[in-house]
Amino acid sequence: MRMKMRWVAICLLIALLFSACGPPQAEVDGMATQVAASILSTQSAAGPAPTSTFTPVPPTTFTLQADGSGDYVTLAEAVRGVPEGATLIFGPGVYRLTGRLHVRKSLHLMGAGMGQTEIVSAAEGYVIRFSGDGPFSAEDIAFRHAGEAAASVVVVRGGEAAFARCRFTGATVGGERDGVGLWLEGKTDGSVQDCVSDENGNVGLLVGGRAQPTLEGNRFMNNTAVGIVYEGEAGGVARRNQCSGGMAGISLSGQADPTLEENQCNDNDVYGIFYMDETGGQAIRNECLRNEMGILVVDRARPTLEGNVCSENEDSGIGYQDNASGSASENECSRNGYHGIYVYDHAWPTLKGNVCADNEDGGISYFDNATGLVSENECVRNGKYGIAVQITANPTLMGNDCHDNGLGDIEHTY
Repeated sequence: MRMKMRWVAICLLIALLFSACGPPQAEVDGMATQVAASILSTQSAAGPAPTSTFTPVPPTTFTLQADGSGDYVTLAEAVRGVPEGATLIFGPGVYRLTGRLHVRKSLHLMGAGMGQTEIVSAAEGYVIRFSGDGPFSAEDIAFRHAGEAAASVVVVRGGEAAFARCRFTGATVGGERDGVGLWLEGKTDGSVQDCVSDENGNVGLLVGGRAQPTLEGNRFMNNTAVGIVYEGEAGGVARRNQCSGGMAGISLSGQADPTLEENQCNDNDVYGIFYMDETGGQAIRNECLRNEMGILVVDRARPTLEGNVCSENEDSGIGYQDNASGSASENECSRNGYHGIYVYDHAWPTLKGNVCADNEDGGISYFDNATGLVSENECVRNGKYGIAVQITANPTLMGNDCHDNGLGDIEHTY
């Protein structure tokens, strides 16, 4: 239409010009008609005007409301209907699943806050499971299992996953592998940050297989067994997490070798941090207070313990048993009910530069056939001995500073 109007305007302009000065009106009209015909002929020869090839891009962000008034009525319908990589934005409220939900596509879930948006299911097995390459992410959402059937809450197997400001609660135990708040398995990579996992029947967060996540700033509270579990060949980093109110704060088995840094593993019934099997990795600047044991290393575990504070525990600060090894350096083990550090059985760690003070029994104590290097440690004001070595044990002592202990500074017939 715009092109036709342009042609008419040209014709009128030509007509006006010729009428203002020039030939008679009949001749002008004839010339204008010829010009218009010429323009139409040229345009016709060039072919029709091009048609648009624009394809509308489908939306990638969808809303859900607890009353069903969003883009989809239910979460299950949304997961089936949205495209790969879509974002689902949840309003405040409770979103109840009629069964467990398995997500197999890349998806991003955004709630209004873990105290305002809650996804709930009573199904057996899990509330939500993700499997695939990802990325899969969730933020500002609470996930809760509300039934009596054995289930974990959220399970991720493989791919990239990220959780921020989420809550995982209500997992129930009915078998050996149930009762986990958040379970990362396979080759899962990604992060869990500023989340809460509490009141689960077994474990707050389990990292298994070859998963390598970064766990930072989370709170694992009042889970029946353990706050964080590493098993298999899992690794990654756990930094500045709080693990309290369970049997243990952090437990490691298999060949797991994560880096544990600046975590608070306090007020657990038995262990702050527990290494077993052939685990390794590093524990750096963690706080293990008011447990039965601060850190216990057994079997053939061989972690590097550096700069940890293991104090005010009912039993001891750090313990080695079986054939455990590795090293403990610059740790503070004070005001414990028995020993600052003890070494039993055939364990053979290297102890260097630790401060073992004000423990009820000994600063550093060796039993059975334990051995290893003990150097440059400070053992002071302990109830019995600074360093006590049972006659069958055979550690090498070098440059230790032991003084003001109750029964003696270094004793070899303990």
